[in-house]
Formats: sequence, structure tokens, C-alpha cells
Amino acid sequence: MDSLMKAATEFILTPEYHDFLSVVKGFRNGLVYGAKIRFPHALVMTLLFRRTNFKDMSTFVLKATRQHARNLAFFATIYKTLLILQRRMHGKQRPLDSFVAGLVGGYIVFGENNNVNQQ
Repeated sequence: MDSLMKAATEFILTPEYHDFLSVVKGFRNGLVYGAKIRFPHALVMTLLFRRTNFKDMSTFVLKATRQHARNLAFFATIYKTLLILQRRMHGKQRPLDSFVAGLVGGYIVFGENNNVNQQ
């Protein structure tokens, strides 16, 4: 087990994997943050404004939470990937790179018309 931890630590600290790991971390953080934010919001809004049975309400809450977490995870992945690609193409990060990455990621992920994106 100790050798596994040592190998994992070595992998994480290797500079050549930094970009890949930052994309993975962005995806993970998007999932976690999306679920943490959306679940309580969807739960309260459903309890306040929906008059239906418990099964339908819980299904709606879980679907909204899943959609929001997925959207944020994919946005973070696209954003980080585009930043890395732009930095590699130009040799350094330029001031408008984050704007372009956010614009493209936002269009791809949030351009779809659904209940989560409308809020």
C-alpha cells in the first residue's frame, strides 16, 4: 500500500501531468459544486411551488441536480482544456484567452434551452 501511495504522489507531482490533472480537477470540482448548490435550491423550490406526489418531486430534484452538476463539470472541462490549448499554441497565456475559453464553453454547455439553464 505504501508503494501505491508513493507512485500516486510521484504521478501527481510530475510537472508533465499538471495540465491533465487540472482538467480532471476542474471536472470533479464542477460536479461537486453543482450538486452542492443545486440540490438544496431545487429541493426548496420544489417544496414551495410544486404540488405533486413525493416521487415526482424527488425525481425532479435529482434530475435538476444532475443536470446542473453535469453542466458545471463540462463547462470547467471545456474551459480548462481551451486555456491549455491556447497557452500551448501561443507559448504563454494571453489576456483574452480566458474570455475566449469562457465564451466557447458557455455557448456549448449553456446554449441548450432547459430548466436549469434558464435559471
